[in-house]
Amino acid sequence: MSVFTVLLFVFVVVMFLFLWLVRREIIYKTIRNRWVYLVVPFLAVLVIWFTLISQPTMDELAKGFLAAMIFISFLLDSRGITDEGLVLNSFDKRGVPFSEINKIVLYQPKGSKEVKMNFFRNGWRGPLLKFSVSLEELVPFLSQRLNEDAEIDIMIDPE
Repeated sequence: MSVFTVLLFVFVVVMFLFLWLVRREIIYKTIRNRWVYLVVPFLAVLVIWFTLISQPTMDELAKGFLAAMIFISFLLDSRGITDEGLVLNSFDKRGVPFSEINKIVLYQPKGSKEVKMNFFRNGWRGPLLKFSVSLEELVPFLSQRLNEDAEIDIMIDPE
């Protein structure tokens, strides 16, 4: 095996450990698009298939398998709410601390069990996050952790 294959192996192992650690810290995970669960395994299988049809050496086979594992890592990617703040992508462990958030807007569409959350920090709007948790559970959690001067606006479709 070449040095680059060993480095790729170390990278994949460290990346999976880091993604697993970040995932453990998330209390409320966001809802993912369902297409991710179809596209990512398809791409991983495609990489392995292309690797196998090219009659690889052991080094090339290992690289193909590790490349497929990098695609699989997208299934471990997590966003959500931790005790310290919001995690917007798995490779930013610090995320957005609650102390920097000025306002949170929660919206629950009529007949839906999902809650959409948007936040504002320093006058800028953050990305929209969707959760499958009830407002009754999310509001007390956020109100305990936000600054005293931070606002929580709740929007509900009238019935």
